[in-house]
Amino acid sequence: MRSKTNPFLSLTAQVFKGIGYVLYFFLAVSLIVSMGSIGVAAGMVSAMTKDQRIYQKTNFKKDLDSLFQTSYAYFQNTDKNGNPVRIGSFRYEDNERKLIRSKNEVSPFLINAFFAIEDKDFYKHNGIVPRSLIRASYQQLADSKVTTGGSTLTQQLVKNIILKDSRKDLDRKTKEIILALRLERMYNKDQILVYYMNSVFFGEGAHGRKMYGVQAAAQGLFNKNAKDLELAQAAYIAGMVQRPNDLNPFSENPKNLERGYKRMKLVLTKMLEQKRITKAEYNQAIHFDIKASLAKADQFDYAYQKFPYIMFALENASAEALMKADHLDIQKLSEQGKYRKTLAEYKKKAATGGYHFYTTIDENLYSSINNAATRNLDFHTRNYKGKKSTEQLGATVINNKTGAVLAFVPGTSEFSKNQKDHALDVQRQPGSAIKPLLVYGPALEEGVISPSSQIIDEPLRKSDGSGYYKNSSGNYRGPVDVTTALKHSYNIPAIKTFNALGHEKGFNYLRKLGLNPDKKDGEAAAIGGMTHGFTVEKMSAAFATFANQGYYNEPYIISKITDSNGKVVWEHETNPQKVFSEQTAYEMTNMLKQVVSSGTAAYINSRLPSGYSVAGKTGTTSDEKDLWFVGYTPEITLGVWGGYDYNFRMKSNQYFTKQAWANIFRAAVKNKPDLIPRKTAFKDPGGSLEKVCGFECGKVKAVIAKKQQEEMEKKKQEEAKKLAEQQKNKSLNQQPSNNTSVPEFHFPKIEFPTTDQQPNPNEEQSNGQNEQNEQPNDQNGEMNQEDQYQSDG
Repeated sequence: MRSKTNPFLSLTAQVFKGIGYVLYFFLAVSLIVSMGSIGVAAGMVSAMTKDQRIYQKTNFKKDLDSLFQTSYAYFQNTDKNGNPVRIGSFRYEDNERKLIRSKNEVSPFLINAFFAIEDKDFYKHNGIVPRSLIRASYQQLADSKVTTGGSTLTQQLVKNIILKDSRKDLDRKTKEIILALRLERMYNKDQILVYYMNSVFFGEGAHGRKMYGVQAAAQGLFNKNAKDLELAQAAYIAGMVQRPNDLNPFSENPKNLERGYKRMKLVLTKMLEQKRITKAEYNQAIHFDIKASLAKADQFDYAYQKFPYIMFALENASAEALMKADHLDIQKLSEQGKYRKTLAEYKKKAATGGYHFYTTIDENLYSSINNAATRNLDFHTRNYKGKKSTEQLGATVINNKTGAVLAFVPGTSEFSKNQKDHALDVQRQPGSAIKPLLVYGPALEEGVISPSSQIIDEPLRKSDGSGYYKNSSGNYRGPVDVTTALKHSYNIPAIKTFNALGHEKGFNYLRKLGLNPDKKDGEAAAIGGMTHGFTVEKMSAAFATFANQGYYNEPYIISKITDSNGKVVWEHETNPQKVFSEQTAYEMTNMLKQVVSSGTAAYINSRLPSGYSVAGKTGTTSDEKDLWFVGYTPEITLGVWGGYDYNFRMKSNQYFTKQAWANIFRAAVKNKPDLIPRKTAFKDPGGSLEKVCGFECGKVKAVIAKKQQEEMEKKKQEEAKKLAEQQKNKSLNQQPSNNTSVPEFHFPKIEFPTTDQQPNPNEEQSNGQNEQNEQPNDQNGEMNQEDQYQSDG
């Protein structure tokens, strides 16, 4: 029986007792590795804990009570009382279903399983077990393949809730030991056990959301309450603590369930050895069918079931917003390789911190465009490695002035069948949709071209000498002006312009638009041949720059965060960055309007409601594996992508994405007529860009002069031939003839001038076929840049 020591020992006694345990631990380790004396160890402890505050019970209570909090997300729109409409909670709607308040709410099997595998002396120690720490430290220092762990349940609780730090360095371990000793003085064992069982992370459940605590694990894994678990189920859950992601049975990796089952048997063996279960119970549990007892996704109904794509998008967005609130540099974390780990810690903070996340998503707009997107479209299926892959769509609606994501279409499948968010997460090759952003916009801004500049459309040798860029039709049109080249998306003028602009200069503009090229990208990027693709969200935000008079806004879906008391923790601040002049943006818009009126997007123009002015650009990658259209009005930008998750040729025709875009746009203007009003025009800033002949000015003039000379020579030859025929006929007429019949009358020969064949407005241009055999890319659209890249128009 534990002595009834005053829980509030003097600060001095607490610290010295903690240091005593730590010294005991580090002295033993020091002896093992010959580190040195007690004085050295004491100095180390002092240095490593100097920044750690001395926890009082109020501090512990605040951290531990966070286990019983949940955070909520809200739509942009309000209810009849003017309050934001709630999307749902980051946990279950009823917190009592999620957390336990007493160990009596948990199966004894599960409690004994935790003790057997994690902390067999839980009711005997005072927070740490020095011999376990020494054993674990020796195994780590000796790089042993067999590790048994050295942390008690109390230490694990401190690590999960108070330190929120999973590092394995001596600094963190020392703080963990001292706080564990102090925690044991303030709470009894049963309280610590309950807090621990509510804090453990178990990965993602059948419903696709993260599980914190044994109640969430029991429900997410087996659709049961924690007190109703079978012995085998309890052992499986307890075995997941150290490696939740690797042992999660709902992972796409089939080995996870096999590994989890082996771990479950280890837990059962430990329970038998420690006499926590009988031999009969052990045998019955060993033969229990874990796989058959797993929960099914359709057994759950809550926010993650109703709006799963929104909630999962918010998990990342909310974590990043809280990181910004704490002044963390996300870019720097990525460069240091710390982003994923930090993001995981902040995801947990976002879910359990009692926050309120206010989003930019409009519920009615979201529902209406998702219902309309697939109307009158056929979605074909292909098989890849035994899996069926269905054609998908991704779409985003962005406010041009702010960058706010108002709604999105994540895909065409149910969440249970495809969890990929094709609007906000999946990256795909952009095809010729990249041309205004990487080539023509920057070239106009830099004065390399003007809309009327002419470029020669002709066979073009690749810079590495490996072959020629060519159009899919195999035809070339000679000198064409920039507006026409963009309107019909000819590839050669785009590549020539990109080379004249300078690759790095073009890539710098792309970076300013929130699109980061790979260092391996080269001239093929001008027609969409890039190492990595981009999300529909980012492409849409980049195009919105033209509608926003040349100013780029980073896209976002969270506008504000408040804590449980209503205090604003973080609020998005729109920070538009100037990329293009107003004149460049306006000229690009005028050119892109022609793409819709009579170019490659003319199909959309015929399906627009009357009174709307739309500019935009199509994009098609090699063999129609990705189909794009990003279009905008003065108020919003709507980007749409279509394709397979694997890099297959689309079975649907080239109008697939254009039809989807028209469906979504009509639904949006019907649902939000005030957001997208009729008969609004793009703002004319006045003035105009300087007209330049262009980088091929001399060559174009020479080609035109040569053509004119050829035409003149041809005309002279025709005239000479005609004159010769006339003289011949005159000579024949002057010869005497006995024929007294009426002379035959000849109509003069009329030659009609020939005209060049006009391109089909919907023709999608490409630069030829792949040089290598087709291999399906992954869902992120990664591509070997050396492959011959095919782009639309």
